[in-house]
Amino acid sequence: MSSILHGGCLCGAVHYRVHGQPFHVTHCHCVSCRKASGAAFVTWFTVRLIELEWLGEKPLFYHSSTAALRGFCPHCGATLSYQHESDPDDIDLTAASLDMPDVLVPEFHIWWQDHISWGEPQQQAVLPVHARSRD
Repeated sequence: MSSILHGGCLCGAVHYRVHGQPFHVTHCHCVSCRKASGAAFVTWFTVRLIELEWLGEKPLFYHSSTAALRGFCPHCGATLSYQHESDPDDIDLTAASLDMPDVLVPEFHIWWQDHISWGEPQQQAVLPVHARSRD
């Protein structure tokens, strides 16, 4: 699927457009993602940084760890992006922030060792499960 995807935050102040092929559509169960989003897990998709165009207001960024940078709306606080210094050319975007999130299908779970028992997705028997990162 090579396409143009559109998404944004809850209040509409921050919008983005992705030109290119998303990859690594992932349910992440790590503590950091849970705390940043307030959810049992966050579904991310990865794109090349050069394929991402921020529109409207720009997100604010903070270091959730020494190696990780998270982007969020400065008004509504919606979690939008994640970048790790080990992959400087890639950026992860929250799948649920897409205008049409159903165009993506999750491929696997990561950081399963941190998952919350009551938050186990129904698809766990279908998707590969990794104790930590997919690598």
